Amino acid sequence: MKVLVTGAAGYLGSEVCKALVEAGHEVRATDRHFRKDPPCPLIVADLLDAPSVYRLLDRCDAAVHLANYPNVHCGLPVQQLYRENVAMDVNVFQAATEMGIRRLLFASSVQVFSGDRSIHWGDDGDEPEALRRPSCLSYLPIDGDTPTCPRNLYALSKEAGEQMLRYYAALDAELAATAVRYPFLASDRHLRWMRRHRDDSRGRLHGNPDEGFSFLFVEDAARLVDAILTRQKPGCHTICPTAPRPYTDVPVPELIERCFPGVPLRKPVEQMTGLVDISKITETLGWEPKRVDLFE
Repeated sequence: MKVLVTGAAGYLGSEVCKALVEAGHEVRATDRHFRKDPPCPLIVADLLDAPSVYRLLDRCDAAVHLANYPNVHCGLPVQQLYRENVAMDVNVFQAATEMGIRRLLFASSVQVFSGDRSIHWGDDGDEPEALRRPSCLSYLPIDGDTPTCPRNLYALSKEAGEQMLRYYAALDAELAATAVRYPFLASDRHLRWMRRHRDDSRGRLHGNPDEGFSFLFVEDAARLVDAILTRQKPGCHTICPTAPRPYTDVPVPELIERCFPGVPLRKPVEQMTGLVDISKITETLGWEPKRVDLFE
């Protein structure tokens, strides 16, 4: 399969290119920034230029669209971040649809449903105000059908990308379109800092509870792309992949009691090893993480 990977010079993009090449795909990589050591030839291009997208997609069978600004802290005015993320998405999706490409993957984010309950501990040690606010989750465990609850313009841009994907999938019954709501993507370079952070926290929770304290090693995230391209059925799909255990060592029953009072449970607590259910991904795509514990 000939695959265009956008954002190929980035953290996830470079791993995706490597995984697809190793899986036997012909990869055309593009990014607006040059990288010296890509696993495949890299074409420098700007996806905000719609005509160039058609040239990039020429004779491709699939498009893996990873090229968006990564968060609201990327140094751009949020108006520009939103405007350009959405413009890149529509340029890729429209060109791919016109050119008859039948496999589309869009890198979305857990931020589309995670609200704004980020935990910050004060010097007094009092419970963070965020934990006193209700969760915006409709149920637990989280899965690909979890309703959206974006609370910043980056998250709104990702929600808009998902809506666009549904629109294009409705135009072509043979299109397999997948939005992947990636969590925090970890690599070995994160482990020392995360272990020290855990040891220093003394049972305190950190992060946004409504993201399910979820994470995924970046190499597992890259392997998932190959599984989607080769096994996903036509239609529009939204998935939420994660390692099965949270990145905190606080037990799941305690997490639910402290962070999610009143949130309906779709599984008994004793059957939950984490706050995200990936069983449907495993069933339909044959994928599951190889690395399951951030602190192993």
